[in-house]
Amino acid sequence: MGRLLVLLFVYLGAYLVLRRLWPGVMRGWRHGVLLGLMGLSFAAWLMPVLTGYGLHHTPAPLVPVKLFSVIWSIAALLVMLLGLPLLGMSLWGERRRQGVPPPVNLERRGLLVKAGQAMPVLAVGASSVGVVGGSLGFTVREVEVKLRGLPAALDGFRIGQITDVHVGPFISPEYLRGAVDAMNAAGVDLQVMTGDLIDDVNQLDDTLAALAATTARHGMLAILGNHEHWRGLEEVLGGYEALARRGAPVRLLVDETHVLEHEGQRIRVVGVDYPMSGRSHRVRDERMKESAETSFQGGNPDDFVLCLSHHPDFFSYAAERGARLTLSGHTHGGQVAFLGIPLFGFAFKHMLGRYRFRDSHLYVSGGTGHWLPFRIGIPPEVTLLTLRSA
Repeated sequence: MGRLLVLLFVYLGAYLVLRRLWPGVMRGWRHGVLLGLMGLSFAAWLMPVLTGYGLHHTPAPLVPVKLFSVIWSIAALLVMLLGLPLLGMSLWGERRRQGVPPPVNLERRGLLVKAGQAMPVLAVGASSVGVVGGSLGFTVREVEVKLRGLPAALDGFRIGQITDVHVGPFISPEYLRGAVDAMNAAGVDLQVMTGDLIDDVNQLDDTLAALAATTARHGMLAILGNHEHWRGLEEVLGGYEALARRGAPVRLLVDETHVLEHEGQRIRVVGVDYPMSGRSHRVRDERMKESAETSFQGGNPDDFVLCLSHHPDFFSYAAERGARLTLSGHTHGGQVAFLGIPLFGFAFKHMLGRYRFRDSHLYVSGGTGHWLPFRIGIPPEVTLLTLRSA
């Protein structure tokens, strides 16, 4: 319910901004249409909760309504954020004019009025473009990772990565199956899923069946993300266990290691759990350290070490313990970028793409799906990584 209260606050803030800066829409039939659309949008979020589906499960016939509500909600947020500075300027100007009014700069006032009127149109346009960008499907991204001292047997070894799929209201198991099929068609040697697989556990069986469609030589290795912990950890763990009992080529790693052999060369894949830590970075770091100490135990010094971590900040712990390549997700690349630069790049130390520390490399995927279909400049991706000797 906390998210619904935040959404209600956003709607109220946008309404107050529009009332002040765009008074023409607050009269007559326009006002009624505005309130009606706002009510429909809020109902699209509220009804699944009241009917017991929850925010992250929407019946298929209602998905178009949910998409509209996403566009509306993002537009409302943009109106509120962009409109508050304009509203502040307007109120400041009125206070200055109290008493004996100074000469009015009609040109400046006209610009302010025009900006206020254009802002809702721009907000709806940007929201629509972002939702379309987030709904067009994934791209297949080829990444070559050059490593010094790479064993000859692994020169050309290919890894397919999917992450942050978020099967739920906007991402179907069929979409996930398409991503697995793309990795199958590319002929990768190993497929990995680096967390946040699912938001709606009612679709768990079909989701795991999509993972089990892998035809990679070394199968599919998966780890947990924060959303598995939030949406139904016991159900997810039970689903992976059921896959293992059926002999499916899918294995979940939770602070543990899986060793595979490729052309005579051992590859030690370390999969770590998500450090559920609430708001405390200190606790998060402590849990990352605990995961590192548990999952990196033992091993042969001649092994090539690949680390799978949902949170990219685990990179330093993996590098310290000999991981040559770490694959992560979690950030979605911020979902918005201009000229290739993530708008919210300040939010994470490792936001998107490739990073390096000495002989250790990190790749942070922009995510294969999304929990909110809004992307500009950062399309969903299925990543195909090829190891090369430097």
